[in-house]
Amino acid sequence: MDITRGKVAKAQKVVLYGMEGIGKSSLAAQFPNPLFIDTEGSTGNMNVSRTPKPTSWTMLNQQIDEIKRDKLCKTLVIDTIDWAERMAIEKVCADAQKKSIEDFGYGTGYIKLEEELGRFLNKLQDVVDDGINVVLTAHAQIRKFEQPDEMGAYDRYELKLGKKTSARTSALVKEWADMVLFI
Repeated sequence: MDITRGKVAKAQKVVLYGMEGIGKSSLAAQFPNPLFIDTEGSTGNMNVSRTPKPTSWTMLNQQIDEIKRDKLCKTLVIDTIDWAERMAIEKVCADAQKKSIEDFGYGTGYIKLEEELGRFLNKLQDVVDDGINVVLTAHAQIRKFEQPDEMGAYDRYELKLGKKTSARTSALVKEWADMVLFI
């Protein structure tokens, strides 16, 4: 049996989330040789390498394929995953000729979105397997959390993925990552 010990060097999968303007993109820019796919157009005042802003889910996926194929960076930064999720929703709706994710009925649209985001994370895993770090930035939202057997309630910060999709897509993104960092 072949047993190895110690650290195994590999590219990292990182989720950085926090409130608006806290410095998620600035922290992501500190990773080795970062290349930003700026889905929300917020890196204009930063001295970083970036792709053209993707206008669709298809364009975003094509950019990732090109980065993987041509090894254009050491770190791929998707800034932000919650804006990318909006593109995924538009694609899922367009494919089924629906106007809204709610139009599917019985939560089917949300399941289709989870499947689409799962395929996206698999694509990002392929990038990581090729030795490129992947950093997903995300906005945070505050949710009030109450425990029935405890006195009082408290606020909790969560990934700001769609309100109804957060139970599925937020968990999927967090489970995919090696590190989930709140700043």
